[in-house]
Amino acid sequence: AIMVQGCQVMTAIMLCNFVAHAVAFAPSSLLASKALFPAAKLEARAPQLRNRESMFSLRMGLFDAIKDLAMPTEVADMPNIAPNVPAADGPLSWTCGMSEVADPRHPMEDAWFATEADYGVFDGVSGAAKASFGDVYSFQLSGATYANMVKQRSSSGKVNPEAALDGAASALADVQSIGASTACAVTVDTASQPGYTILNGVNIGDSGVLVLRQDPATEGVRPVTAYKTIPQMHYFNCPFQLGGSSPDSPDQATKIRVPLVSGDVVILATDGLFDNVYESQIIDLIEATWGQDPNVQAQALVAYARQIQEDPQVMTPYGVEAQQSGQTFVGGKLDDTVALVLQFQ
Repeated sequence: AIMVQGCQVMTAIMLCNFVAHAVAFAPSSLLASKALFPAAKLEARAPQLRNRESMFSLRMGLFDAIKDLAMPTEVADMPNIAPNVPAADGPLSWTCGMSEVADPRHPMEDAWFATEADYGVFDGVSGAAKASFGDVYSFQLSGATYANMVKQRSSSGKVNPEAALDGAASALADVQSIGASTACAVTVDTASQPGYTILNGVNIGDSGVLVLRQDPATEGVRPVTAYKTIPQMHYFNCPFQLGGSSPDSPDQATKIRVPLVSGDVVILATDGLFDNVYESQIIDLIEATWGQDPNVQAQALVAYARQIQEDPQVMTPYGVEAQQSGQTFVGGKLDDTVALVLQFQ
């Protein structure tokens, strides 16, 4: 039997008067998919943001917007390869934190799961049809993927996220489940290659993975991007997605393989984060909360994303993409937001 020990956490944190939701747990604990189990509510501490000497605690999005407008947009078929790392004496250990907030205009449509070594985030596509009863498609896809990964680990000791997602999507198609969702599912592998801890997984659509790593060539703890998934988009505001009448399928997903080192911070998040917060700002938030519980870092990311979502004047990554496609969009993009943060030691 599997003991469910992880908990969803309701916590009030102050980042420009916003409330975030979070959960933290150690690798020895297990948190089942929200699509499957209700969760208890506990208190968690708020993040302590470092005060900078400058007038801004985060780099201004305006400069990021100017940079992004001046450079071509990345596309899904660009190189997406993680750097090699030296072998370690043994497998890494890790802890995980989680935070989420719903779009206030409707019930939560972003789903997620987290176990000892398997993680996933799923973004219910807003334009897709919704079932009139039961869970929305993203919750069904999350729950079925989670169940497949648990079954794989139980039967063989190994997890194949691509096969788990493919099986989940096929099962839902067989019962004509209604809706659509992006999907990002990963597993931490410490056994297949001695001396290495490897993040394996798949991502389809505009949710994704960001791996931050300390740069040994610089002083302090400011991390740099070691790896990131590239959003898969048919066109502006239309990500690749599974379910419904979508032509997309799991075999089109980006294959993720990232050798990890001690100190790495891995972020899995839905587009509520990435559409509103620039990569440099995500790095700022992780640096500002460096060394704190991963739950605190997840809270900081989600809380700041919601602050931006409610700003009618800000220029966001979503706004930059709109301009690059010949459209106009000013202000934050209000959306469900989920972030999982894994810290490796």
